Amino acid sequence: MQDLLSCKKCPRIVNNLDKLRKIYPNYFNRPIIPIKRNESSIAIVGLAPGLTGANRTGHIFNGDFSGDILNKAIKLSRINFENNLLQPYITNAVKCYPPNNNPNALEINNCNIYLKQELESLNNLKVIIALGSISHNSILKSYSLVKQKYKFSHGFAHKINRNLVLIDSYHCSKMNINTKRLTLAMLINILNLAISNR
Repeated sequence: MQDLLSCKKCPRIVNNLDKLRKIYPNYFNRPIIPIKRNESSIAIVGLAPGLTGANRTGHIFNGDFSGDILNKAIKLSRINFENNLLQPYITNAVKCYPPNNNPNALEINNCNIYLKQELESLNNLKVIIALGSISHNSILKSYSLVKQKYKFSHGFAHKINRNLVLIDSYHCSKMNINTKRLTLAMLINILNLAISNR
């Protein structure tokens, strides 16, 4: 993953981060490398770093609304009461903050090699939680699976191979929480479903 820090594959994102370094010189403004948890049996895959979250702090799902909701759900779920080997590995489909938090197809595709490397490094991986349809599709691409056979559906557990389950969830964005498309209780249920399927 170290080559991620020098990645320049996405001109639009590279230009955006250059601008952000001038506007927010104290922000991290670089690709986000998650905390290593190679022993994790559960992975959570979001969309991309938030401007005032991971792009500011340098830590995945940290410092913004989505991060607060996800971390609160983890603390209140059964995951928090299991041993540390079950603490989830948390990452994003896109590793850099894209303009307006909206990655395009090329950027999502360019980052897939890094997501694939991450998932392959998790030797005990049993369950992947996809936060949103873009993450869902990125995970499928990482495993060379056909999208049409695994339709995104909140709360659905897809068996993607003999040892691995993909669970879909709406993203814990401010908009989804405010509109009640996703509630904290729903997200906790997804995390508990992951424990049950591992």
